Amino acid sequence: MKAAGGPNKSRSRKTTTRKPSVAPKTARVSRPAKISGSAKADAERLARELGEARERQAATAEVLTLIADAPTDLQPVFDRIVKNAARLCQSVLSAVYRRDGEQVHLVAHDKFSPESVAAVRKAYPAPLASKNLISVALRERRVVHEPDVLISGGYSDLQRTSGYRSILVVPMLRDDVAIGAIAVMRLEPQLFPKTQVELLRTFAGQAVIAIENTRLFAEVQERTQQLTQSLDDLRAAQDSLVQTEKLAALGRLVAGVAHEINTPIGTSLTVASTLIEKTDRFEAVVASGDVRRSTLTEFVAANREAASQVMINLNHAIDLIQSFKQVATDRNISDRRAFDLGEVTEQVVKGLRFSLRRDLVVDVECEGDLAMNSYPGPYGQVITNLVLNSAVHAFPDGERGSVHIAAQASGKNNIEVLFSDDGCGMSPEVRRQVFDPFFTTRRDHGSTGLGLHIVHNIVTNRLGGRIQLETRPGAGTKIRIVVPREAPPELAAQ
Repeated sequence: MKAAGGPNKSRSRKTTTRKPSVAPKTARVSRPAKISGSAKADAERLARELGEARERQAATAEVLTLIADAPTDLQPVFDRIVKNAARLCQSVLSAVYRRDGEQVHLVAHDKFSPESVAAVRKAYPAPLASKNLISVALRERRVVHEPDVLISGGYSDLQRTSGYRSILVVPMLRDDVAIGAIAVMRLEPQLFPKTQVELLRTFAGQAVIAIENTRLFAEVQERTQQLTQSLDDLRAAQDSLVQTEKLAALGRLVAGVAHEINTPIGTSLTVASTLIEKTDRFEAVVASGDVRRSTLTEFVAANREAASQVMINLNHAIDLIQSFKQVATDRNISDRRAFDLGEVTEQVVKGLRFSLRRDLVVDVECEGDLAMNSYPGPYGQVITNLVLNSAVHAFPDGERGSVHIAAQASGKNNIEVLFSDDGCGMSPEVRRQVFDPFFTTRRDHGSTGLGLHIVHNIVTNRLGGRIQLETRPGAGTKIRIVVPREAPPELAAQ
């Protein structure tokens, strides 16, 4: 027997169950799918087409820039078109043609060899009626697209010198009239792709724009020159009429002064004639030896009175002549000088008064001390024109009337001249145009329509002032003129 507690062989051995070993998972790496050859070709084709589209867009933009930069010069535009067309259409030759009446002229080309240049110089200008494919495209106003000119015909010596086989000609159409064409040629006998046909259409349209721009620009320049010449002629005519108006006013002034001088001179002649008669009688008395003291005293008194009358009248004539000389000088020499506005106004009106109708009264009311450093001549022209304008237009039917001229200080630096008449006034329509050149309501009576226009220009330009006119039909006219005592320097030179 075995001792207790000894190993028991019969006890079952403890076993552990092992799980089957599992291989560790590995992550699957996705490999890019192989791109098929056709997809790759499509992508390359799309990229190529996109690049070509960008090139076409850049080429057309380049031409438009040339058109904008040189609106009067077509040659750089044509030269750029043929270069871009040759490059983008992969052509061996490219050219631009212009139609002039019944002739076709070559105006630009690219990639022409010396032999080709000689050939086109011989062939062009070509008749529009010829069978040349360029002429056909122009004559029939359609695209000529031939894959092989050796089959279709219509080629010239240019084909023989260059060897081109296919040709694309796109006409330049303006209002459905062919004015030119663009052509590209290739060595390969095949049609040009649609994109290149459209590109050439675009170039043709741009060429038409350039031609139209040049034509319109030339027309505008010619019209501008015509208008400038017309304006110069109009100004010359206006200046001539203005001078005529001034001379006419001066003539009326001369007539008035001559009429007024006639009175004192006539009186002096009468006195002198009477004195001669008295002298003859006194001489007879002396010869008879019967000279009395009373006779001698009477003769001396008569002589003294006659001499006094002659002196008074001749001094009056001298004053009139001096006044006229000053006014006339001021009219013809528009120099700036110091003067009294009231005195000049009186002188001008005095010269005009006797050239006006007797039933037209002109009175002057001027303050004293209206000293100015300005232009008395132009100012006198203003007064003359205003008075004569009233005489003609305010009292058109010889009606009696009056004109009033007042002058007074307006502040420290200005003088205000108020001119008014009690004539027929003006309608609103006439009022709006009264200062416009050549506007008159009495052209049939010889008026030029420059009188008040000259007044406005002198007041606002030479004298540096402003003028306002108020009038109503049947209520007369009032004109307010404000001028500075000192003419502005910037206007003094005008």
